[in-house]
Amino acid sequence: MSNRYDEWFKLLVAQQCLHDDTSLREVARQHGLDHSLVRTWRDNYRQHGVMGLRKKYTRRSAAFKLEVLETMWRDGLSRRQTEALFDIRERGAIGRWERQYHSGGLTAL
Repeated sequence: MSNRYDEWFKLLVAQQCLHDDTSLREVARQHGLDHSLVRTWRDNYRQHGVMGLRKKYTRRSAAFKLEVLETMWRDGLSRRQTEALFDIRERGAIGRWERQYHSGGLTAL
């Protein structure tokens, strides 16, 4: 998620997506945001509440990364769905982990 927006703004946007009859794309347009960013905020809020909108800095273990990848593959989840499920806020992290795993296995993670 972008560091340019504070938690309360993200909450306002996420709640607007969930409680209004306005489409996600319309909410994004109203606030001058990319719809994929709004979708991420909405999904993180839906899955984790306000905590899903807070800044988070975490170092992930290889075992955690493997668990994320195996869950995604086993359950047929998209990367976005997996990010929301595991509260991973770093864009592109799962794709990077997947490439690392396919190129060097668990030790590459």
